[in-house]
Amino acid sequence: MSDSVHSTRASRKAWVIVSLIVLALIAVTVWRIRANQAASHLHRRSEALVVATAPVTTASVPIELKATGEVASRHTVSVVPQVSGILEAVNFREGQMVRKNQILFRINAAPYRAALASARAAWVLDESIVKRDAKLVPHGYIAPEAYETAVATAEQAKAALHQAEINLSYTTIRAPISGLTGSLSVRSGNLVSPSMTTPLVTINQMSPILVQFALPQGDLESILHYRKRDPIIADVLHPGDDQVLGSGPLVFIDNTVNTLTGTILYKARLPNRPIRLWPGQYVNVRLILAVEKGVRVIPDQAVQVGQNGRFIYEIEKGRAVIVPVVITRDAGGFAVLGSKLPLGTTVITEVPETLRNGMAVIPRTHTSRVKSGPAV
Repeated sequence: MSDSVHSTRASRKAWVIVSLIVLALIAVTVWRIRANQAASHLHRRSEALVVATAPVTTASVPIELKATGEVASRHTVSVVPQVSGILEAVNFREGQMVRKNQILFRINAAPYRAALASARAAWVLDESIVKRDAKLVPHGYIAPEAYETAVATAEQAKAALHQAEINLSYTTIRAPISGLTGSLSVRSGNLVSPSMTTPLVTINQMSPILVQFALPQGDLESILHYRKRDPIIADVLHPGDDQVLGSGPLVFIDNTVNTLTGTILYKARLPNRPIRLWPGQYVNVRLILAVEKGVRVIPDQAVQVGQNGRFIYEIEKGRAVIVPVVITRDAGGFAVLGSKLPLGTTVITEVPETLRNGMAVIPRTHTSRVKSGPAV
């Protein structure tokens, strides 16, 4: 009997050992399956592209036209001497801002003072003769014709005196406008005259200043339409970085279409204070016709162009999906949507070259959850 009991106990012990071994094998198998699943899930996440995104939103977007323009002075004066003589003094520095009526040049006035004195003496003499003859005519001592000749001579002397005064005033040359002077063509000590082909200096009015630009004739109808509502404003931008250099109203529309280019010339007036725009400078012009409020927009870099037109990548359940869109216009870094994408729809704004329809993607704001994977 003792052998039977011993055998039973040995069998139970063996069964327990086998059971423990089986349980251990099952536990190891379950752990491996879960580990493989987790690794596979992490691998799939690590293969997803990390992308920048933005939602479809609403904004106030300007209706605008763009052109290349040229800055032009509103008033330019070429200063030319009206009398001949030696240039005695230059009372400003070239490139200096001058005020209206400021003295710029002085011409030697001695010959013109002498001419004025001579003209004055001649006029005084002729006036005295007229007064004397006026008393003699009634008594018949001189003929009426002689008196009329004396009066005419006195009038000529008076005109000569006035001209001599004008010539003397021309020896002092003043600034006809306020503005910025250019380079000097003649220095003091040189002989100047009205027959000079080159002006002494050119003055450009700098404030306000004009920007002129051309737009296709097809834009005229829209410009006239919006101009009836409110003044149209032109933003002038630096060509390199689109920095706004100034803004001002549209003040001129040419009355003729350029038949060679099919364009119309426009001008905008800017305060230009402080002075940042220079005559002859080329700039970019953004003509703002109106501001449209509450339109649906997305960043313009989200819009892609394919064989069938424009499209965007929308994120649906972690995957990039191609959605065709209609874009009515671009404005200020935004694309205005003509198609009805729901507000809040997440679109990819920076599209990697490797992105394809249906690929797994992760928004850049969620990259902290991913240990590895390509980023764009």
